[in-house]
Amino acid sequence: MTTRAEIAAKLDDFSFQKMNFGGFLMNKRAKNSHALWTRASDKGVTELTLLTTRDYGEGNVYDVAAFTLDGKVPEEIISELKQQAEALTDRVNLRAHGYVYTCLEPWDGGGTIWISKKPEFRALSRPGQGVHVIPIQRLTSTGEPRWLAWAREGDQLNIAIVYKP
Repeated sequence: MTTRAEIAAKLDDFSFQKMNFGGFLMNKRAKNSHALWTRASDKGVTELTLLTTRDYGEGNVYDVAAFTLDGKVPEEIISELKQQAEALTDRVNLRAHGYVYTCLEPWDGGGTIWISKKPEFRALSRPGQGVHVIPIQRLTSTGEPRWLAWAREGDQLNIAIVYKP
C-alpha cells in the first residue's frame, strides 16, 4: 500500500508529476506544479474523505470530499459533513460545481479559476478546525480519488488530486 510519505517523495520527481498532472498545453500544468512543489517548504500529501458521490452515468462521477493537511478528518466532523454534503447535493447541481484539481492550484480557485465563483461546497469547510471541503469531478477511468497533494505558498493553499500514486 502506498503511503503519504512515499507519494510526497515521488512528487519531487518531475516525471511523476508529468504522469499525474501532465497532458495538454505541452505539460505546462506539470511544470507549474513541479515548480510550486519544489519551492514550497510547507507541503505534503493527505488522504481524502469522501462525503458523498453522484454518478450521472457515462463516466460522469462527482464527489464531495473533505481533507485536513495533517491526516484524517475527525469522525465526529465526518458524520456532520456527510449530512450537510448530502443535503446540499440534493439542492444544488453537483455537476455545475465539480472541479478536477489536476495540478497544484488554489484550493478555492484563487479568484482566477471559475470554481472560485462556486463556493457552496467549499463553504462546508471548517478552517478553524483545519477541515477543507471540495467538490470533485472525477477523471474518466481513474477510480475513486484518495490522495491529495498540497503546497502552501504565502497564505494560498494549493491542491491537486493524485490519481496515480
